[in-house]
Amino acid sequence: MSFFQDLVNQHIKELEDFKRKIIDDLENSIRQRSYTILTKYSEQIASAQSQMTLERERLLYEALVESRKKVAETYNEVVEKVKTEIYRYIDNNRTNERYIKFIETSLVKAREIVGDNMVVYVSAKDKNAVTALMRKLNIRGEVEEKDILGGLIASSRDGSITLDMSIESLISSNIEEIKRVIYSVL
Repeated sequence: MSFFQDLVNQHIKELEDFKRKIIDDLENSIRQRSYTILTKYSEQIASAQSQMTLERERLLYEALVESRKKVAETYNEVVEKVKTEIYRYIDNNRTNERYIKFIETSLVKAREIVGDNMVVYVSAKDKNAVTALMRKLNIRGEVEEKDILGGLIASSRDGSITLDMSIESLISSNIEEIKRVIYSVL
């Protein structure tokens, strides 16, 4: 998870600034809306205080619901942006030592679980590196291209055992942790 944690940490500062901006915008929007509503109904406040109080509470509640909806939408957009940034980072850093080490560690784990003679599915961009790493690690088997963004999927020849260590699968299985980290920043 440290590989992904590092990627997420790169965006924490940006997300903190984004958080401050969202909060300021939402607070200003609520203040402006409340001020507009109070001004509009100022004559009625004197004659119908209880009705106005209920109306103000309703409008504030609507504004709160609306702001929470905007925060939730923004939160989901940020989660998608982080996922996209992780994918982009991996795509741009396939020759990075950490990514190569991740692939190597994944192959070692695949050998432990699937066995020595396996089929390894990888992105076309990773095929040569994975083939070289398999030779280095004395892992028999073949490397096949698959439409994945990164990482690998290892399978026994008969397909009875499959280990999915694709980037998509790893992000999907760790999405709640990623969301928790993002939410703690927002």
